[in-house]
Amino acid sequence: MTEGKSMPTQRISVVIATYNCDATLPVTLDSLLGQTRKADEIIIVDDHSATPAAELLGDLDPEIRIIRHETNKGVRYTRNTGFAEATGDYIFFLDGDDILCPEFLAVALDALDKNEKAGACFASFYKCFDGDAAPILASHREQVPDIETRPKGDGLTYYLNHTGAIIPSFSIFRKTALDDIVEADGLFPTDLLSNEDFHLFVRILAKNDTLWINNPMGVYFLRPDSISRDQLKIWSSRAAAVASLVGLADRLSLSRFHVAFLKRMQASAMRQYARILANGGDRNKAMRCLVKELGRSPDLKTFAVLVLVMLGLQKKKIEYGGAEY
Repeated sequence: MTEGKSMPTQRISVVIATYNCDATLPVTLDSLLGQTRKADEIIIVDDHSATPAAELLGDLDPEIRIIRHETNKGVRYTRNTGFAEATGDYIFFLDGDDILCPEFLAVALDALDKNEKAGACFASFYKCFDGDAAPILASHREQVPDIETRPKGDGLTYYLNHTGAIIPSFSIFRKTALDDIVEADGLFPTDLLSNEDFHLFVRILAKNDTLWINNPMGVYFLRPDSISRDQLKIWSSRAAAVASLVGLADRLSLSRFHVAFLKRMQASAMRQYARILANGGDRNKAMRCLVKELGRSPDLKTFAVLVLVMLGLQKKKIEYGGAEY
């Protein structure tokens, strides 16, 4: 996929996780193959899609590997499978329904090559909700890269305040940085129903300086059946992910400030979860969750939400990724 005489010294492996992405996977792969800086290794991990990826894509470059799970396991297992097989110096986890601008790999890898201390490079992106990404891509114009460096403490603080600012499809990691934070069950925690990305980003940002490309480098496409729209799963799992990270505080060398911040996030996530339960009519379960959270960490905001739920006055205001600490 790369010509011998122009091959960079640092290789990049791209892991594409896909599940029932029939309409988008070919477009995603085309955007990857159309990069001005070609990938050195492409691994497609098919999480037991109804139409196998090999059948959907047909004839491919023989260097592109397709691994198919015998059963549907979830994106965290799918990415772990790809990570275990990847051999590059840089790792890129690309979802099977997102689209890259042609210059993304070139810009990100050039920045990483020039900043050896950076453990990852994150890029901004366009958002497409249930629509056609073509007009977005047609209006995109390549610009002079606007790249900034954030030291590990500053980068983590920024992310905790803007958890929707980065996603895997526009993030490239140095392999050594990932190896440094891998857990017994893999790079992505398998006990989380969602928020595995959040868990990974916090671990990376806690231990590494990072680069941030402010120019949009692709299109994030949110499908109607995306797990990102399952609010109950998101917020219950967010609380579990934060609790796990607090347990890793010593290993991650988290500051007292960041530990306290995460604990506030855990309480906030439980309040959001309880609000969604109450809005959906399950007030009893919402109250049990809030009482349990008050036992773990007494908090006036949590108590106030409990009172509102008890009185049936909970407002239907739920915002994904919102900060309410």
